[in-house]
This record gives sequence, C-alpha cells and structure tokens, in this order.
Amino acid sequence: MNEYFNLKFVTEKDIRKYNYSSGESVFGISRRLIGMDQGINSRSLVYSRRKAKVQGYLYYFLSHINSINKKYPELSTGSLNEVKRLKRNALEVQSMHFRALELGILEDSDWIFIIEDDAILNYVEKDSHKMINLIQRQIKANKTWIDLNDGAGLKRTKSERRIDGNNLFRVRPPTTRCAVAYLISKDLAKGILNLIEVYGSPDWLYIDNLYQVATRKLKAKSYWQDPPIFSQGSDTGRYESGFEAERKALN
Repeated sequence: MNEYFNLKFVTEKDIRKYNYSSGESVFGISRRLIGMDQGINSRSLVYSRRKAKVQGYLYYFLSHINSINKKYPELSTGSLNEVKRLKRNALEVQSMHFRALELGILEDSDWIFIIEDDAILNYVEKDSHKMINLIQRQIKANKTWIDLNDGAGLKRTKSERRIDGNNLFRVRPPTTRCAVAYLISKDLAKGILNLIEVYGSPDWLYIDNLYQVATRKLKAKSYWQDPPIFSQGSDTGRYESGFEAERKALN
C-alpha cells in the first residue's frame, strides 16, 4: 500500500486529550435534528431515501408539538443512544480519528484517506488503489466526505443516482454510514477539528455519528460507495487487524 500512500499508523499511544462536552446538542445542532438524520438513515433500509427524508422532516416537526411529543417521546430521537459518557475505548477511537485528521492535514494532498485496522478489502489490492485514485481525480475536494465502507446494512436506494465509474452516489442530507474507511477533504478535516476546538467533542456520541453531525453543521457533501471497497470487521464477525503486518514492517 505504501507505493501509493504515505502510511501513518495511529494507536492509543499517539492520541492526546481533547476537550469533551456532555450536553445534548452537538456542535450547536439539536438532539432532535441529530435524531432526524439518524431516523432517515434507518428508514432508508425500507424506503427510498427521498421518502425517508420526507418522513424524517415530518416527524421532526411533529416532535415540536407538545401533545404529540409527550405521547411519543421517541418521535425524533428514538434512534439515538443515551446522553451518557461512552466507555474509554470508544472515546479512544474518537481521539485516534482526530489524531489521524491532524496528521493528514500535514500532508501535501487535498485528500486524507483514513482506515481502521479491522477493515476488510472486498477487491484485490491493486483494483482498490485504482478506484481510490480515480475517486480522488473525479470528485472535487471541497468540504467532501466519501464513505468507502459498508455499515448497518445501509445501501443505495432507488432515489439515488450512481456516479459512473466509481460506484459512488450522493447522500442527502449529508450523513455517514460508518467510519471504517473514508476519504475526507483536507478543508473538511480542518473544519471538524475546529468544531471540536470550539464546542468540545461530545462524550456520548460514537465517531461515525459524530462525523454525521459535523457534516451537517459544515454543510458538507457526502458520498457513499455501493458496492464498497471495504467491509467493516465488526459487521462481518472478523475483528482481527488486517494491517498488523504492515505496521510491524514500518516499525
């Protein structure tokens, strides 16, 4: 892989302390809006994303009507986890992603490619490199997030048009599917780190959900890939690191 990418490994030893926040809102985005986006993702498992989006906004507006919201308190936020501090390992994963963004910003490239150690290649390695390089040439690196992994069973729906040649499709509202393998433009990475500096990192939100809120706040463009280059080890049941040998070789 180092023929194409300047590899840098980030472990728990490399992270630094970030400011945490424990409030319900994240980066100034209300819990209801966060829940709405999560709900749209969930309903897109059954409906087209266009229809899921209409339903999501309907539930969001209904959640502001007290009489309805008292009867159905989960109307807008039912898909979210509790506002409760995550376990240390989940917070360490947050911090490792933030550190990876910091290191990526130092590189001489408009794109940063981040991959977790349990990512599983779905293609042969040379084809994966070709596709990633093609994406970097075709998509403008302007506040852009690109999911290269699967996750939670989420796929392209009939209302989303595939971009020829790279299996990508645009997702609106901008959301994330997972954070196992992704391309992120340098300007978006800087924007996310700035949000963390200003607001603190939410200590109750997992990293993939955190990125989703950040892309909404920063009005970023979001693309998913279907079929994706990578699968998530925790989804497939394979948890072992796929990059341990490469890490040891570099050390």
